[in-house]
Amino acid sequence: MKPPDLGRREFVAGAVGLGIAPFVMNMKNPSLQDGVGFAFRKPKPLGYEEIPGFLSKAQLAAHHTAHYGGALKSLVQIEQELESANRKAANANYSQYRALRREQSLTMNSVFLHEIYFDGMTPKPADAPERIRKVLVDRFGTFERWIEDFTACAAAARGWAILGMSAGDGKLYNIVEDSHDAGLPWATLPLVVCDVYEHAYYIDYQSKKASYVDGFVKHIHWTEIDARSGRSELAVRAWR
Repeated sequence: MKPPDLGRREFVAGAVGLGIAPFVMNMKNPSLQDGVGFAFRKPKPLGYEEIPGFLSKAQLAAHHTAHYGGALKSLVQIEQELESANRKAANANYSQYRALRREQSLTMNSVFLHEIYFDGMTPKPADAPERIRKVLVDRFGTFERWIEDFTACAAAARGWAILGMSAGDGKLYNIVEDSHDAGLPWATLPLVVCDVYEHAYYIDYQSKKASYVDGFVKHIHWTEIDARSGRSELAVRAWR
């Protein structure tokens, strides 16, 4: 079905019904007011043109337009085709309905993770605030140990490296995700998200994935990451 055109009040009301209101209301995401982004199926603009010393205008423009923008266009098309898909012919072997639903999940995740990735970087290198460092030290032993482990996840992942908060136990986990819809545990709030598909870095780094990841961890937007931590009561208790 076509997503309704929701105002912020209706959007938040729907989130309450789905049990994700803390996730939505604490995003501090201006796109909810601007009517752009994942929730509204409209492209969310980049907050910067380049990240000096890390990602060039050419790299970011190609990534944002072709991959994030392309995924968003595909999602809209998929949901339009679902409106007229033959539900009576649905089956688990092969059917148009099954294919569309599978692609819908994959493409939704692609759009959402790309937005979190772009919003989670800052043009100027930034240090993690002491309070956030303490949370990571409590979980991983030292801040440097978290960096080492997150970097290892990025090296091992074919798609995404993610620091996530599990709503199941309230703990932080570094996660390897090979595809948009494979690897992330259920009910996990993505906090730090690094896109490690080649399209995210190949213009600037060619095959030097490790150099790209080293640059990423130096440009994490910790203020944005901190805002994301308020998406659930479990996250607030663990992060605060």
